[in-house]
Amino acid sequence: MRTIHMLGAGHMGGAILYGLRQQLKGTDSLRVIEVDAERSARYSSDGFQVSTRLETIEDDDIIVLAVPPQRFAQALMQNERLKRHRGPVISVMAGITLNTLTRELGHCNVVRSIPNTPSQVGEGVTLYYAPKSASPELTSAAQQVFGAIGVVIRVEDETQIDSGTALGGGGPALVAFFADALQEYAHDEGFDAQQAALIATQLLHGTARLIRETGKPAWQVCKDVQTKGGTTERAIDTFIDADLKGIVKAALQAAARRSVELGQ
Repeated sequence: MRTIHMLGAGHMGGAILYGLRQQLKGTDSLRVIEVDAERSARYSSDGFQVSTRLETIEDDDIIVLAVPPQRFAQALMQNERLKRHRGPVISVMAGITLNTLTRELGHCNVVRSIPNTPSQVGEGVTLYYAPKSASPELTSAAQQVFGAIGVVIRVEDETQIDSGTALGGGGPALVAFFADALQEYAHDEGFDAQQAALIATQLLHGTARLIRETGKPAWQVCKDVQTKGGTTERAIDTFIDADLKGIVKAALQAAARRSVELGQ
């Protein structure tokens, strides 16, 4: 199998690396390029081959750009081989447009994507954009990397990557924020921390599985739980009165605007 080089191994790069390690049953085809000494030591102790710069690269190797977008220019300067490589390049950097990537890298064999942190446990969702003219080899590389760590969705319009950054990339934080609220309530009501965490995570896991396996719309599942004048209806009415959906949409829109700003 060709080698996958992870340039930048922070939260997102690490999630992909550990997801790939789990799916590929090892680290033989994975390389980590990381300048942070503490992170480098951790990946090395976990069995990854680690270096501070891109070294030997085969023509068909895959490079995943996972440095913070603010460090992209610096990463280019520190890794001269990056501009000479013409094999598949996959960017997971928020906000950096395909036009910028192709201009700076000097070729068009590039995918722009946004995976999320559940990739670490093989339950990620990745949205990626490649123009219609992209080669089958390029889209195959994206499917190879992201198919190993969860669900993969190719979008037709690059602007959807900004909304996807908010929805898919940041979504786990929004869901975890809601889980934290559930846990806090359970703890306030006398459940211990372990019980509170178990209840909250099982609620999220079980409900997600119910929606997926029954094919019911989320709102239908919500209505199925409620009875007229009952306890759940009172809770949902509280959400509606507070315009919770509006708050969530506003948060996602703010995140999407930030993705656009990063690209500028």
